[in-house]
Amino acid sequence: MSNRDALFGNREPTNSAEQTRLMFEEENNRQTAMLGEQVGRLKELSIEINGEVNAQNEFLGNMQDTFGQAGSLMSGTMKKLQHMIDTGGSKHMCYLVAFIVGLFLFLYFFLSKR
Repeated sequence: MSNRDALFGNREPTNSAEQTRLMFEEENNRQTAMLGEQVGRLKELSIEINGEVNAQNEFLGNMQDTFGQAGSLMSGTMKKLQHMIDTGGSKHMCYLVAFIVGLFLFLYFFLSKR
């Protein structure tokens, strides 16, 4: 028996129960390491998802601002159009209708001669 064995004891398994316990312990250590790797990958994936969600939220916020501005512009245009209709009389509307009818007639004759 060497000095090391006398100091720490013999580390070699002596029976099959001890061998089985060591085998299970090694398997447990291997499974624990594999689980640690999977948790690390899951953490990286969740960080990437968080970044993507933040970018999408910023994009949606910008879209909301843009649509709000477009809605305000449309509302202002409708108010101005309603004011023009209310105060302008029917003379402007007749000119507009005549222009549109004339434009369609011109296009009809121009395209039919081709």
